[in-house]
This record gives sequence, structure tokens and C-alpha cells, in this order.
Amino acid sequence: MSRRLSARLLAPHQRDEGIAMIMVMASIVVLSMLLATAYMVALQAQPEARRTQDWNAALAAAQAGVDDYIARLNQSDTYWTSVDCSNPALKGPKAGTNSCGWTSSTPAGWQSVQPGNPNSAQFHYDVDASGIYSQGAVRVTSTGRMRGVSRSIQVLVSRGGSTDFLYYTDFEDADPANTQAYPSGPSSNACGKSGPTLAQYYWQNSSRSCVEIQFVTGDTLDGAVHFNDTPLINGSTVFLKQYETSDPKCQTPSIANCRRGSGTPNLNGGLPRYAPLLYLPDNSNQFATFPGCQYTGDTRLKFNSDGTMTVWSYKSAGTTLGTGCGNPAGPWPQTVNVPTDQVIYIKNASTQAKCTTGQIGDGLPIANDDNMNTPTFYCGNGNAYIEGTVKGRVTIAAQNNIVVTDDLLVASTPITQAPSGPDIIGLVAGNSVVAYHPVDASGNNLKAPEDRWIYASIQALQHSFWVQSYDNGAKMGTLHVRGSIAQKWRGIVGTSGSSGTGYLKDYGYDSRLKFTSPPYFPQWTNAVWGAKTTAELKPQY
Repeated sequence: MSRRLSARLLAPHQRDEGIAMIMVMASIVVLSMLLATAYMVALQAQPEARRTQDWNAALAAAQAGVDDYIARLNQSDTYWTSVDCSNPALKGPKAGTNSCGWTSSTPAGWQSVQPGNPNSAQFHYDVDASGIYSQGAVRVTSTGRMRGVSRSIQVLVSRGGSTDFLYYTDFEDADPANTQAYPSGPSSNACGKSGPTLAQYYWQNSSRSCVEIQFVTGDTLDGAVHFNDTPLINGSTVFLKQYETSDPKCQTPSIANCRRGSGTPNLNGGLPRYAPLLYLPDNSNQFATFPGCQYTGDTRLKFNSDGTMTVWSYKSAGTTLGTGCGNPAGPWPQTVNVPTDQVIYIKNASTQAKCTTGQIGDGLPIANDDNMNTPTFYCGNGNAYIEGTVKGRVTIAAQNNIVVTDDLLVASTPITQAPSGPDIIGLVAGNSVVAYHPVDASGNNLKAPEDRWIYASIQALQHSFWVQSYDNGAKMGTLHVRGSIAQKWRGIVGTSGSSGTGYLKDYGYDSRLKFTSPPYFPQWTNAVWGAKTTAELKPQY
């Protein structure tokens, strides 16, 4: 009986061991199936993962191509002017005119991102330099490839210029040619007595006896601002995008280290910052070689919103004006098309003399305008007198001065609004860009006070952007600029106080200038090349 009982007690354990074995075997089968499924999923995902990896590598290679071209430009500033036959990344059907024997049927050449490694990603780029003068940029289309995957990007490459900033000055004191500020001329070379070469910044010589110009309460600058000099701030001037200065003290940023004066500017929550010196070229005479219209002596231009301009230029007789720019023999005025994407250049005549009333044209100069007693405004100088609404893209350049006689607007933007649309204006003066303010010999206004609106990028290559007779007459209102301002010396637009004269400042940046510039606009002489805009395209190769 004991043996039978033992057998009964042992029987269930024997049956449990059989079930356990079955469960173990089943688990092994299930795990094997899961591992096999995971392995198959991994095998199926591997090509997609590899393609994603190659997709990203191709884009990185395209960017490497852009970086390669920019590096070559910074090694040789004129690299864009010809095709480099030793550069395999340029070889191809779009190389353009070249001495390499490359034609439209030449296969594209490729450069490895890792030289000597045939398995690394590669890049090829095509270069279009046709917009270097009209837009100030070279267009680079770079294609990267990796294991059969290609991606292309297009980049505008530029050295940059004053249009990078709303407001730029080299020297922050008064223009040494300003006879209102310096009736007897500057007293020292530090203030520009012998020109800019020997002039000194405030941070180089704080004991200069120069006529200093200040920012005051009521001035507003809505855009990036660069001073090579140290700004004088004696009010709560608003700098909505802060400002930068080349004063070495500002390498430790604070308001006290980055300005002179006692004012506390409103920097919109930020601080001033240090930046290296930037320089404008003196190339106003080069504009005589650029395409467009060329007039001689004092010239009156009134722009019409239909894309035309009405011109008075009596001293242009016997000269060549350019295609579609009018008949130099007159009669004046003549209405012609604005030379869009080109230049209007006003050069000096051979002789100059004081203007008589109405001699310039369109009633200018008006009777008793005391400004016309200053030799720089004598008739025969290359002075442009401009106003109106511009439809098109044009730069007005003058060998002497540009005088803005009334509002200067663009057809694509309603007055008071931020600039938009295709129309754009550049003003480049070998001497100064001037806001018109006629006064009589006693300093009385000859025009009623009113705000002035100027939609333009302004460059005064040797002197300033300023207001005629800024220290005479009743207050004129506010000078509104929508664009950018660059000047060699700080221009004066008004005086402060309860009995102040001239204008307050309201300067706003034209954000379109981040991506383009007026035709043939000057660039910095000491800046490096860099990417301005980037966009991805359909793969080109």
C-alpha cells in the first residue's frame, strides 16, 4: 500500500515536469519568432536609415561647397571675375565664358568634402556674378551628393555694406566742411582740418576741440547702428536695435563704456556692444562708368509714380546722356523712363558760378535762398535736386551733392508705411546728401515747416547727411528716413532746446536691405565675404 501511495504522490509531479518542458519550448519558439521579426524589421529599415543619412550628408556637402567658394573669395577678392580652371567644383556645363575648354556639354566636376577619400560626400557649384553691381551679391548654386542622393542650395554671397545698418558714421563730430559749425574751419587735424587721414576718433583723442553732435530725447532709430567713433548721447534717445561702437572701452559693454555724455539711452532692454572698424570706399567717380543716365551740372529730377522722371539739365548740352535718357540739346524739361536697375549720375560741369533765381529749373533756386551763396551749391557743380515717387530700382549718384527738395517716396509703399514691394532708391553723393531748407539772409524760413519723408539708402562718401541752414528758422518738424544712412562725418539736422531749429530724427530700417541693395551700391572696403540668404532648390545634378 505504501508503494501505491508513493506512486500516486509522485504521479502529479511527473505530469508537471512535462508541462514545464512544453512551456519552455513554446517560449523559445516565441522568442525566436520575435527575434526573427525584429531582425527582418531592422533589415527593412536599414535602407531608409541609410537614405536619411545620405540625405543629410548631401545637404552638408552642398553647404561645404558654399563655404569653399566663400573661402576662395576671401583669399582673392576678385575671384568671382573669372573661371578658375584648377577648381574641379566649377567644371561643368554652366561654367560660363572660360579659357578651360568647358562647354555646355561638359559633365559636372565634383570635389570631395574629404580630399583623397573617394567614399566621402562631394559638391559641385555654379556661380552667377551678373548681379554683383546691381545687387551687390554673387549667386552660388551648390549641389552636394552622397551615394546617389543629391541636394542643391542657392546662396547670395556678399561682402556687405552700409545697407547692413540703419545708421553708420565714421566720425561722430561735425563735418569739417560745415561752415555753419566751423565758420573759420576746424582748428586741428584731429577734427579733420587736413581731411580724414589725420582725423582722430574721440576714443583716440578725448581732448580734441571739435564741434560735437549729440543724440537727444525725441530721436528714434529703429534698426542696427554702427559707430566707428564714440557717440555723444545727452538724452533718452531710443535705439530699438541697440547700437555698436568701435571704441575699445566697449569691449566691456555698458552704457558708460560705450558712449560719452550724460544721457541714458533707451536700448530696448539690451546693451551697446563693441564691433571692429568698418570703412566706406571713396568711389563716387566710378558711377560715371555704370550703365544708366548721365547728366552734367546742376540737374533737377522729379520722379513720377508711373515709372518716369521729369528732368531739367541745361548744362548737359553737347554731352551724351545715355539711351532713353533724353536729348542733351533740350528743350528742358524732358520726361523719360527711370533707368531701372541702373544709375542716374550727375557730374560736374567745367565751370561754376552763383545761380540766379530759377536757373536750375522748375523754379529752383527760389528767390532769396541764402544757401545758394555757398560755393558748393553754385550752378555748374554736379548737384542733383530730387523729389517725387520712384517706380523702379535706381541709384542716384552725384559727383558733388544730392539735395532732397521734398518727400522722396517709392511707388510700392504708401507714405508712413514700412518699405515693401519691388521699388528701391539709392542716393550716393561724393560730398553730401542734403535735406532742402531754404532760408533768407536773416535766417527766416522760405518754406512752411513740415515733416520730410525720405525712402532711400543714403551714402555720403566724403561728408555728411545734413539739413541746410539747420540752425536757422522755426522748427521744421521730424525728418523721417526709411532705408539706411551712412556718412563720413556726422551730419547736423537740427538744434535742441525750447527754441530749437531744424528737425528731430525718426530713422527706420528698410528690412529688404538684408537681402538686396540699390543698384551698384558701394560695399565695405574691409569686410569679408559671407552668405546673405540661403534657399534649397530642386537638385540640379
